[in-house]
Amino acid sequence: MYNTSSTNPTGKKGTRCLICTGCGRCPGVIRGMQVVTEKLELPPLTLQNPDGKRLMTVDIGTTTIAMQLYDMTGKVVDSFPSVNPQVSYGADVLSRIEAAKDPGKAADMQKKVRDLMEKGVQRFSKKLQPQETLQMVVAANTTMTYLFMGWNPEELGKAPFTVSHSGAVETEIAGVACHIIPGLSAFVGGDITAGILASGMLEQEASTLLIDLGTNGEMALGNRHRLHACATAAGPAFEGGVNRGIWGADMVRLLQKLLEEGLMDGQGLLKEPYFTKGVRIGDVLVTKESVRAVQLAKGAIAAGIEILADSYGIRFSDISKVVLAGGFGYYLDPKAAVAIGLLPEELADCTVTGGNTALSGAAMVGSRILTAGGKQTAEGTLPDGGDDLRKRQELQIRILNLAEEEKFPETFLTKINFN
Repeated sequence: MYNTSSTNPTGKKGTRCLICTGCGRCPGVIRGMQVVTEKLELPPLTLQNPDGKRLMTVDIGTTTIAMQLYDMTGKVVDSFPSVNPQVSYGADVLSRIEAAKDPGKAADMQKKVRDLMEKGVQRFSKKLQPQETLQMVVAANTTMTYLFMGWNPEELGKAPFTVSHSGAVETEIAGVACHIIPGLSAFVGGDITAGILASGMLEQEASTLLIDLGTNGEMALGNRHRLHACATAAGPAFEGGVNRGIWGADMVRLLQKLLEEGLMDGQGLLKEPYFTKGVRIGDVLVTKESVRAVQLAKGAIAAGIEILADSYGIRFSDISKVVLAGGFGYYLDPKAAVAIGLLPEELADCTVTGGNTALSGAAMVGSRILTAGGKQTAEGTLPDGGDDLRKRQELQIRILNLAEEEKFPETFLTKINFN
């Protein structure tokens, strides 16, 4: 949602909306350094249906919730983004899993999200014709799905990270039929399933890498035959939570400039006289603390990418496409990402932005539901049948727990520095 109004519910972070719905229209210029990567081409949506249903998609993230309404041609006609009201119980999933041990808090977290979604239904319903109704499709990480459904999420926060509730879910919100996309594990949820669908990797022989950089960094590498996925903590570094007034993609570009101009060394240390007070570039003050936050986040992501590729048995040069999900990807200069070690050099020229791939994938699932004349069950919402990617017999799936990967600590340490 393009942030031009002071009444915009998303607020602002510098020149950007706080909540990305994938529109790609935020200007994002910081001293002329805006770079927009090539956009992922999404297939056209088929939303015409005999029942007069309109599609509503929802991305329930740990930090934000984004909702969209589509017309029959597949055009987004309204958006309703908001901060996830559960943030009062903690900024990350582990905090909320802990809070959910109290039944009262668990019930309140469920109510907060459902109430917000009901507001979205009320808002979108005003744009419907009298004979039209809504069909909702939800993409969420696994913990958010558990809390939304009122399931006890305790098993998601401790080894062996069991998922008792898997597969697609059919429920109802404010009288609206709601389909919840299934995830793949405790830490690779339905939002990543949706992103995998949006990336198109399951329809291709060539391998595609999906990177979703938010509070958590989820990655999936695959093609129509194989799929490997993992997740790692990234913190607020790529969501604009490191420096006031600057998004993560711009921070990456600034760090590249500091390296090029010799104001910062490969270990991330600012040169004097900037080491203590930081260096100001325009309206942005880059401090040693903010540099360190990016180092830790990019080190975890870079290590995850390397281990994922090793697990898959592929060289970086053999990956045909990298899809960056979220607002981060719209303004990331891939060459700057390579310069600070976030992306391998071999991937710089094949990186595209996917926007909010959770919403895009949810729309693709919704398209299949609506074109089935409102009689769609969970079985046919994903490519080639099956309500769960794990049930596709021709698709070999492996989910990596990076905490259990022997090479992760050493690889992470080698990826922290900028050289």
